[in-house]
Amino acid sequence: MDFTIVTPSFRQLEQLGCCIASIADQEGVGVEHIVQDGGTRGFEDFAKKMAARWPDRPGYRRVMVSEPDGGMYDAINRGLEKATGRICAYLNCDEQYLPGVLETVLQRFQNSPKTDLFLGDVLVVGLDGGPICIRKMTRPGLAHTWTCHFGALTAGIFFRHSILKKGIFFDTSYRAVADAEWFSRILQAGAEVGTLGFPTSTFMEAGTNLGLSSVALAERAQLTQTAPPWMRVLRPWWVIWHRIRRLLAGAHLPSQISYQIHSPERDGRKEFHAKKLRTTWPGRMWGF
Repeated sequence: MDFTIVTPSFRQLEQLGCCIASIADQEGVGVEHIVQDGGTRGFEDFAKKMAARWPDRPGYRRVMVSEPDGGMYDAINRGLEKATGRICAYLNCDEQYLPGVLETVLQRFQNSPKTDLFLGDVLVVGLDGGPICIRKMTRPGLAHTWTCHFGALTAGIFFRHSILKKGIFFDTSYRAVADAEWFSRILQAGAEVGTLGFPTSTFMEAGTNLGLSSVALAERAQLTQTAPPWMRVLRPWWVIWHRIRRLLAGAHLPSQISYQIHSPERDGRKEFHAKKLRTTWPGRMWGF
């Protein structure tokens, strides 16, 4: 398989249906989709419904597992341990891939054999699917990621299976910032990280986010304390440098964009347009 996509699931079946559809309708690539559910009531019936709507076919296989787990990152680890794809990613229930994006991502990996991980831009959308902002990616630095903030959205991360072969899975002692800790270890391992420069995915803004919780703030402080002392002392500089780099890279320039995503109310994708989509995320500017 070209790709393995892992989706951690718990009590989000309506959104999960759209997530599954956004992977099942990708063309031109071989995709293995592993849904790792934590024990949602009605999941077995839901799996049968998805099997009828999006059956396995040549180049597409879906594995749906429901079992107790230790949280989202434990579920992702369980899915990644089953992965057979050369390129891996994880997509949460409230996230979707844009049409045809996996084929383009595969081409970028094929044209960049030394790149271990790519970051795609991510569209933040509302509950109705309408655009809120676009998050344009720049390569996160180790110091900023380790001591300040993880400046990427996981819906746009794609990485080679070789990273898993090095044993770089998620540290499940973290429940909210395991992605930042994981990415820090990837950078420490010397992985080559690139940016795609185009939107790959959508993230649905539902008004609540684990990354903004008190648990996340406490874990962020805990992770920062594991960084070298000199890196912690220079923390204000890493924030400034990160923002300068984003400014110079054009990450704050508005975009005109059209995109299509699935919704629970209809079959097929619904199209949206934004003439001048902002890059600032209301209420979350501090982290970027």
